[in-house]
Amino acid sequence: MENILFTNVELYDGTGNPPFMADVAVKDERIAEVAPSGSLKKTGAVLVDGKGLALTPGFVDVHGHSDGKAVTVPTGDSKISQGVTTEVTGNCGFSDYMDEIKDNDLGEEIHNVRGNFAAYADLVERSHQALNIAHMCGHNTLRAYVMGYENRPPTREEMRRMKELLADALANGAAGFSGGPYYLPGKFAATEELKELASLLKGTGKPYATHIRSEGDTLLESIEEAMEIAGAGDNDLQISHLKASPKWNWHKIDAAFELIEKGQREGMDILADRYPYIHCNTSLRTIVPKPFDVVDTTTLCTRLKESAQYRAELLAAFNDGRERGFDRVLIMNSREPSHRPYYGKSLVEIGAEKGITPEEVFVELLASGRCPSAAFGTMCDENLNKILAKPYVVAGSDGNIRRFDDNGTHPRAFGTHPRFFRIAVKYNDYASVIRRMTSLPAAKFNLEGRGVVAPGYYADLTLVDLEGYDSKADYAVPNRRAEGVRAVYVNGRLAYSPDPEVDTQRPGKMLRIK
Repeated sequence: MENILFTNVELYDGTGNPPFMADVAVKDERIAEVAPSGSLKKTGAVLVDGKGLALTPGFVDVHGHSDGKAVTVPTGDSKISQGVTTEVTGNCGFSDYMDEIKDNDLGEEIHNVRGNFAAYADLVERSHQALNIAHMCGHNTLRAYVMGYENRPPTREEMRRMKELLADALANGAAGFSGGPYYLPGKFAATEELKELASLLKGTGKPYATHIRSEGDTLLESIEEAMEIAGAGDNDLQISHLKASPKWNWHKIDAAFELIEKGQREGMDILADRYPYIHCNTSLRTIVPKPFDVVDTTTLCTRLKESAQYRAELLAAFNDGRERGFDRVLIMNSREPSHRPYYGKSLVEIGAEKGITPEEVFVELLASGRCPSAAFGTMCDENLNKILAKPYVVAGSDGNIRRFDDNGTHPRAFGTHPRFFRIAVKYNDYASVIRRMTSLPAAKFNLEGRGVVAPGYYADLTLVDLEGYDSKADYAVPNRRAEGVRAVYVNGRLAYSPDPEVDTQRPGKMLRIK
């Protein structure tokens, strides 16, 4: 491993302190010395002249879903090219290592690790991925692993087994416990079930991170529930992708801020994360009407595929008077090859091409046997700006790693961190925004020795032109690389360069949080 000396860099050290021109010496994996520019000697190190560019800690994606992609796309393309050096996975209550075997991103490896956090962590370590990965244990997959998709409370034995698996994950390095009662089967869980599981966090310093039960009609009640669950744990809460949607709930965002800030004043450690887009991205099935909304995805798709009567009943259920905004529902990605021509198109556009209604498009897509993901345009720019202005909101993509040639995704996969920066600096100085992308999330998830440029810290570093740091990724071309990133180092080694002729490595680690 070569030692490195960065010279002539404008150092933003991640603490929120003002920048200064600096030299930064790296020895092996860690930062050895930080000094005013021009004061350190080369002494055999590889010299990197920053030419006045900013040197920052590597960015943290606090809300990712690359549980399996860390293994199958170890180059980390979409994340590392933004300057991201660490991703926290296992969000929204989902952990691939406990997921169903069918259609799992881990592929055949799921047979070797399912239900075993330590075995999963070893697998990630062996993949030699570019990024550092920290992983939470998710409630939805934990519940499904123990009791399937049953709409009932757990038995005493089932609760004992869920607690045993969660305790094992926490003891073997899980970064926290994540919930997602918006999704199946978590929506079947009462608050008391989540509180009993979260109680295992007490004394660990690890957070409860959650996709709250509702980001719309019961937004405020759902934030209160999340705070109650976190209070049963270590009084430490991460609210995932903070938002208010759809349109008739936009006005609730200020009341949401008031709830969060009241909790902070009363002593709860609360952060929120957000991606800088007004289209969310999740499973198309989330707009399925009642009573079909409580049917798990595999069963739903199978029944639609096999029964014309079931398809007709689902179509009829759409006549419930709810506004679904099909013109703002864009197909993003699918494991079903026949869906690929629809990427980036709305259900209305697809219906016009096929001569059928948007509702019929929805049913037809699911009746193929697999459910695509979709982007839902349910948010507004005004609220997005308000959220990103808040000092307790950190950057999270809510996406997984994508290859550079993969255009079947939401633009947040490639553009979250530069767009977060560009919007947030309208309301805050560069140093404080960089803190929210580095040391603040690193401290939240106990990423020891990361998030700050100081002696003894790991050399996770991003060399970037902050004036030009931006993203042009959009829904038509979502895989455009971030602009302004000149080099990214992970654990002291070059992990990304925009120059394809430059050799890079995959020096990331599986971060086992104790």
